[in-house]
Amino acid sequence: MRRIGFAAVLLGLLGVLTAGLLELGVRVIDPQVLNRDVPDLWAMDPAIGWRHEPNKRVVANTGDRDVEVCTDAVGDRVACDGPAERACARRVLVLGDSYVEALAVPFEQTIWSRIEADTGACASVSGVSGHRLSQYLAAARARLAEPGAKYDLVLLAFYVGNDMTDDAETIPPPQDVQRRPWRLLPSGLSAEALFDWFYPMNAWLESHSHAYVAVRFAIRRLRDPGDAGLYGVSRALRRSLLTQKHLDETTRGVRLVAEAARAHGARVLVLVIPERTQVTDPQGEKILRAMPALEGDLDMDQTSREFVPRLEALAEVDRVIDLLPILRARTDPADWGPNDGHLSPQGHARVFDAIREPVRELMSAD
Repeated sequence: MRRIGFAAVLLGLLGVLTAGLLELGVRVIDPQVLNRDVPDLWAMDPAIGWRHEPNKRVVANTGDRDVEVCTDAVGDRVACDGPAERACARRVLVLGDSYVEALAVPFEQTIWSRIEADTGACASVSGVSGHRLSQYLAAARARLAEPGAKYDLVLLAFYVGNDMTDDAETIPPPQDVQRRPWRLLPSGLSAEALFDWFYPMNAWLESHSHAYVAVRFAIRRLRDPGDAGLYGVSRALRRSLLTQKHLDETTRGVRLVAEAARAHGARVLVLVIPERTQVTDPQGEKILRAMPALEGDLDMDQTSREFVPRLEALAEVDRVIDLLPILRARTDPADWGPNDGHLSPQGHARVFDAIREPVRELMSAD
């Protein structure tokens, strides 16, 4: 019995020593970028599910770089060192999710800051991670109904990867973002319970261990075919899942956002953001090599073919810009964050170049 106990202690010590040497080796040879979660940036809200806390200043890192993130009195993202008040030639309301929030990009390098500098407009950047079409609609209606609100342009940034919906108006229940309590054991064996149990451990390791981050991304690069291996292939890329109901209801949701904007007197621009894999793997070859069962069901272009024309036919929408052909015209992996996966600072610059003239035209139209 003593030998078994001694062996267990020895194995434990060897494990700790090995982990320590691995951590030291990675820090010396290939130091990693460590994530920084910012749970204090968000608050639960029954009216919209979750939102940004007002007047916050935090440093976030979603896998690529430290970024200082600041919010104003209503929770919109703003330049951390910008003036508290500015004269606004025009005003733009930007709706969307993490692609608008852009936690991996310094605010001055975002599309929205570039629009402000180019037009003299003030942009209300209301994007929040994880928001969906119903929340865009709720945000639009609430913001446009505020006393004294006056927006010249409403820009809806629609991400095809998870914004397609069969229910355009139901708000999800209030949720915490990046906040899970530590538990000794999971509360159950469901996927959700296991996720909640492991989440704080993963977050701590991501923010403290170079070795953990290096191993995790090595496994991800090995297993992830075309950015789809870990999270599955989205509805937008599968013929069997992008149903008529999803196309109809998503189009209706965009129309409701546009109707709210037009009733307010604002012009409407819908920016359709593709999945990264649609740009970098236009034929879906990587996905099909790993998932041959999707042959005949995978369609990398169906959002541009089936969905974008529906938006263009909406009388309430002034302009639709599909970024898929624009980004494919000069495919550059550097347009996307290597670890974060959203648009990089370079990607934001490219998108701004693509929408600069349409934004100017819509904001100058009588």
